[in-house]
Amino acid sequence: MSRLQQQKESLHNDSGMPLRKRRAESFFGLHFDFHADPKSCPDPIGLTLKEEDIRTICRELRPDFIQIDCKGHPGWASYPTKIGNAMPAFCGDPLRLWRDVTASEGVALYMHYSGVYDMKYCAEHPQEAVMHADGTRSDSMTCRLGRYDDDLLIPQLLELAGEYGVDGVWVDGECWASDPDYDPRVIEAFKKETGIDLAGRFPVKREDPYYDEFMEFNRELFRRHVRYYTDAVHAKFPDFQIASNWAFTDHMPEPVSANVDFLSGDFDPIESLNSARYAGRAIALQHMPWDLMSWNFRSDHKSIHIDKHPCQIMQEASVVAALGGGYQDYINQKRDGSPQMAQILNLKELPAFLRRREKYCRGVIRHEIGMLMSMYDRNANSDGLYQRTGIEKLKGLTSLFCDIGYSMEIVSEATLKKDISFPVLVVPELYRGLEPETAAMLVRYVKDGGKLILVGSKAIGCFEKAGLPVGCGEEIGFTTFRVGQDPFLGSVAGACPLSGAEEGALAHLVLGKGEKPLAAVIPYGKGFVVPVGMNLGTDYNNLSQFMHKNLMRAILEKLFTPDVRIESARGSVDMVELEVGGRLMIQLVNTNGHHKSRNIATEDDIPPVIDLELSVKAEKKPSCVRILPEGTALPFTYDGSRVRFTVPRLDIYEIVTLED
Repeated sequence: MSRLQQQKESLHNDSGMPLRKRRAESFFGLHFDFHADPKSCPDPIGLTLKEEDIRTICRELRPDFIQIDCKGHPGWASYPTKIGNAMPAFCGDPLRLWRDVTASEGVALYMHYSGVYDMKYCAEHPQEAVMHADGTRSDSMTCRLGRYDDDLLIPQLLELAGEYGVDGVWVDGECWASDPDYDPRVIEAFKKETGIDLAGRFPVKREDPYYDEFMEFNRELFRRHVRYYTDAVHAKFPDFQIASNWAFTDHMPEPVSANVDFLSGDFDPIESLNSARYAGRAIALQHMPWDLMSWNFRSDHKSIHIDKHPCQIMQEASVVAALGGGYQDYINQKRDGSPQMAQILNLKELPAFLRRREKYCRGVIRHEIGMLMSMYDRNANSDGLYQRTGIEKLKGLTSLFCDIGYSMEIVSEATLKKDISFPVLVVPELYRGLEPETAAMLVRYVKDGGKLILVGSKAIGCFEKAGLPVGCGEEIGFTTFRVGQDPFLGSVAGACPLSGAEEGALAHLVLGKGEKPLAAVIPYGKGFVVPVGMNLGTDYNNLSQFMHKNLMRAILEKLFTPDVRIESARGSVDMVELEVGGRLMIQLVNTNGHHKSRNIATEDDIPPVIDLELSVKAEKKPSCVRILPEGTALPFTYDGSRVRFTVPRLDIYEIVTLED
């Protein structure tokens, strides 16, 4: 067999169609949806859908996959389903056209399908909707012990897999749309499984008896729901790929407990870049195939709907790619389900930009700084089952570490139990605290030589109870970080409880009037613990200051020297130490821009980062320092332990590697 014949065989399946990448192999995709309903969609679905438009998308942008609408939150199917919830009128079969064309072009096709969230089903079957504590029924959230999964969800997914041969489904409106359910079926099941008889006294507030137990039972019902429908569909179509949107991510920070094929989510359409920094690190901790979606427009879900400039989309995509994940861009479909061709073709530079970098960023983050995202504390603080209550502290600290040029990861209790080998770990501000087992594990980590940063009074108090010397009156040696006169630095969670002789302030930072010790580096066992007596993450998220960066930079410089360090730069840059095929690929993303501004909707000109000086730990002198994907060799020096070089200009996203 000739090489050409072998190549053709490897690129086509038995039917002669080009092979389509599975989600685990995919890097770039497009997402289209329009949440069809008869009121907002007066024309037949598919009225202006053209084969040539679908083919143009596939050929001009060459996505690995396309996701299109098939059932949105209103609950109407936007394809001629036989299950009974189809839109009133169609021009032909639009889904069949999408499938036939994408298959012939070697592009995978996924469905956007609203899961728990279904307004039509709840309206037609009110007894199958979530019951609130006051006895009223939800108009959109389906009951986990009702008939919805068997009546509609599973039959429709089987139809999509079997009748249409689509590659998979992105199930929207899932964990984030799940509410606690006081339906009699749920109450009875709770009593049967836990032995707790609520006797009509429903736990609604955190202080109510059995509130935590009831919320956790409802969370378990959601997990069972995901396990149930994924297992049912995989039993008949094992190659059909399923993700439950935001499941097992920062919305739901717990180990993967269902047979999903990939993880995914769509980040904040307003503060997108900082959302991508945070959500990407939180989803990457699961070490599963994952991707994140940015919206092609800025939206507040009310009055703002403004298209982003392509360079802004490139910047957001770069943040995701630099963390080792896949990226997808979301553009609304027209109200008849046809694509917005002008917006889509405006993105032609994006896939080429990403493809040139793809082979240098498909890896995992190297351990440097790990920040704990506690499932235990999140559940205690959550306003619902899987809400993001209190994430400001996590987003703020993520942005802070990125802004001062450190590679960092987000970890959970479960991931730390598997691997705690981080040079530095951070416990952010806490709401309730940590489980004793987790606190004890982190105390052992410090005793064995780890460096632990505790942010805020709750975290400090939690570890004072666990035995770390962070309480008042400890007469031990430590280095303090002090505060001076003005300007104002931020809120105080409780002044850092320090005493003893100061060894000199490494950072003079202001905290209201007067001078108080703000943080300390305290030896314990073979390691160090650093209490920080302010809500640093929340403060940096709400009103970031260079003084916040000075404080954290000074603390980290006291604790350790990272493998890769940004020595100086004119501009803001994310640096990620990524292991790709056993090699260190230093990811550099220009993060300049007005990302938090509510007065600037789009970025059409991202100022470059200039004179980015880095140093990299190296056991021997490299043969070359190369910037990718251009392949340009950079001048460098080597002092026997570290390589130093300067990237003259960083426009959006480049990668640097040291060659042997």
